[in-house]
Amino acid sequence: MEKLAQGLVVVGVNYRKTSLEIRNKFAFTPDLLRRVYEEQISQGNRSFFILSTCNRTEIYGVNIATDAYIEIFSNYTTASEEDVKAFTFIKQDDEAIHHLFRVSSGLDSQILGDYEIIGQLKNAFSFAKTCGCTDGYLEKLVNSALQASRQVRNRTSISDGTTSVSYAVIQQLKQFFGDDEAQNICLLGMGKFGELTLKNLKHYLPQHKLLVLNRSELRSKEISEKYQVSYAPIEKVDQAICHTDILVVATSADHPLITKKQIEDSTIKIVFDLSVPSNVSQDVRSLEGVMFFDVDSLSEIVNGTIAKRTNEIPLALTIIDEHIVMFRQWETRRSLYTASVEPKAVFN
Repeated sequence: MEKLAQGLVVVGVNYRKTSLEIRNKFAFTPDLLRRVYEEQISQGNRSFFILSTCNRTEIYGVNIATDAYIEIFSNYTTASEEDVKAFTFIKQDDEAIHHLFRVSSGLDSQILGDYEIIGQLKNAFSFAKTCGCTDGYLEKLVNSALQASRQVRNRTSISDGTTSVSYAVIQQLKQFFGDDEAQNICLLGMGKFGELTLKNLKHYLPQHKLLVLNRSELRSKEISEKYQVSYAPIEKVDQAICHTDILVVATSADHPLITKKQIEDSTIKIVFDLSVPSNVSQDVRSLEGVMFFDVDSLSEIVNGTIAKRTNEIPLALTIIDEHIVMFRQWETRRSLYTASVEPKAVFN
């Protein structure tokens, strides 16, 4: 394919080659971004923007030397020169264009098809534009990438289904109870999985009544205040379970904390055991009228989703290519128009 007359360059780091610890060194806060844009504009660099998320920090721009991008990382972030040399990647022209479109379409996300990046990309460009650090060419390019993203969402199922164990809990509850039927949900354990599940429940299924218990009552109180839910001391776990419809167990104990007897004496319909090793007694699985899900069974649901999404990649790439062709057609028209209105030399 023909190279663009005005080449895009992207320099950065992302989750594919770096750990979170390394990526943190390359991160930009809003205040730091504002300073970068102000100082770069004063040096004549006006056509770039910085996308800084937990999974990537990437600088996109045109008409700026690659060294200028490298210097931005070296001069403004906590990354050392050795870090910058070791971990940054550089993509130019066609490769850079395709990278931007893949990023915007969720094909380069840590979780395939995760469209959180769309809002992040919009905000990153909007902030740079507010600071006076973009131009019409770059804006057209970003808008084209976002249009491709919308088409990928509409024409493929690359964002459908569950992609995390904690969200698999949400999907199962939606399947069994829909979005309206309120249930009493007890969450035992407020570690990583426990809090993430609680966060998803509050966001996606706010109609349910939630109660949290944790070994540390102080932690339970903090979580209850943060998410506006009820809490109870761990000593009252039997009473809490007794009036529960859904039980989510995500503690870090090395032995089962929930027994068959406790479940038999309760109103529990579903048990989710997110603990490794399991914190729910094995004989709970045999109880009639009680559905049981552990990490392995939920992971099978997640893996099926990922496989389905992977099958959609070829169609997504075809859609991206269609939009890149349309962008290049616009770029060609723009170049021809610019050439037609340039002043002609006059000879006497």
